Amino acid sequence: MSRDTKSNYYDAGGIEVLDIVKAKLEPCQYKGYLLGNALKYLTRANFKEDSKRDIEKASNYLKFLLETYNED
Repeated sequence: MSRDTKSNYYDAGGIEVLDIVKAKLEPCQYKGYLLGNALKYLTRANFKEDSKRDIEKASNYLKFLLETYNED
């Protein structure tokens, strides 16, 4: 099942893209990737027609980032 229920195309083929990224990066790189994506969505939210969706996406990436700290 997709981590983002509004964008289920990220797990097409049976594997979540985020799981591939996590497997290929070092833990600190993966954390940076998640933080960078959260920042991206937050900084562009005011310039998009659907700001709420970008804020939801940023929230998702922050949730994934928090999960990495629970794994440590």
